Amino acid sequence: MTQKAPEARVARRFATCLRGLMALLLVASGCSNPPAQTAATEPSVRQPVLLLTGPRGGAYSPLGRALARVYNVKVAGVQVTAESTGGPEGAASNAQAVEAGKADLAFSRADIAFQTFMRSTAEGAESPASHLRSIAVVYTNVVHLMVNRASGIRRGEDMRGHRLHVGDEAFGGGLARIIVEGHGLTLSDLEVMPPSANAYGQLRAGQLDVRVFASAYPLAGIGDVGENSSVALLSLAPAVVDRLRSKFPFFKPAVIPKGTYTGQTDDVQTVGIDGLLLCRDTMPESLVYQLTRALFDALPELSQTQKSARLINAVDAPATPVPLHPGAARYYRERDLFR
Repeated sequence: MTQKAPEARVARRFATCLRGLMALLLVASGCSNPPAQTAATEPSVRQPVLLLTGPRGGAYSPLGRALARVYNVKVAGVQVTAESTGGPEGAASNAQAVEAGKADLAFSRADIAFQTFMRSTAEGAESPASHLRSIAVVYTNVVHLMVNRASGIRRGEDMRGHRLHVGDEAFGGGLARIIVEGHGLTLSDLEVMPPSANAYGQLRAGQLDVRVFASAYPLAGIGDVGENSSVALLSLAPAVVDRLRSKFPFFKPAVIPKGTYTGQTDDVQTVGIDGLLLCRDTMPESLVYQLTRALFDALPELSQTQKSARLINAVDAPATPVPLHPGAARYYRERDLFR
């Protein structure tokens, strides 16, 4: 009994030291690794992503804000901010902003995006020099060729010598120039008028003769285009449609159905231009994949509040004249929509 007492005391001391050591290890562990609950409540670092939408009052602006909310909930690690772009020609600056690295995502028309892409890519280059890439086709903007009735213009070829409104777009007149040239004319054959925020009002008042623009229809504010109105909506001749489509891959046949506008008794034959959701080629493939998937997963939700979202179709989404980002292409391949 007397021999075992020291051993018992040593055992008790060892146990006491062991308990102390374990307590120290737990404290140290707690200092280096905060509890899960604490980590969850601390704000994580989220990558800022700027999404340029379009002019306030247009369809892109509310759609972009709604999409940003979806991304901030569904895509981990990003904080998407939707920013409206000023002026009626906001789509022109959007594509250039993405190209220049001033924005990460943007809505733009396919014609503007295509020309931005081509201008940044040297002819004959083995790989694109442009940073512009597509995520999806959204909805189609339909070309409206509108004239003042008093001008005597009954078909596009009659535009020669008349006053044409040219929007504040890039590329020397943008869409208006393309439509004029599709009729076998050039801008020098017309009197080019400077950009105006009230171009449609000037057209109605006879201060302009021709205005060309692309929009979803019906466009609020156009009103009456009937025979007793001061303005008319012209069709494009089949030969003009063919000429435009053979030269520019972003055009597609389109119709403004009769009855779309007050006094419109016939279908208006024209061309349409897809709207695109663009991104930069520098965005990680995994991130763009998640953004693409989140967009289409959220379409039922978006369509409840955004009429334009109801026009987005996953089957048509990969058909863009600007190269798809690899992350978007991956999503479409998985859905057997793109090869």
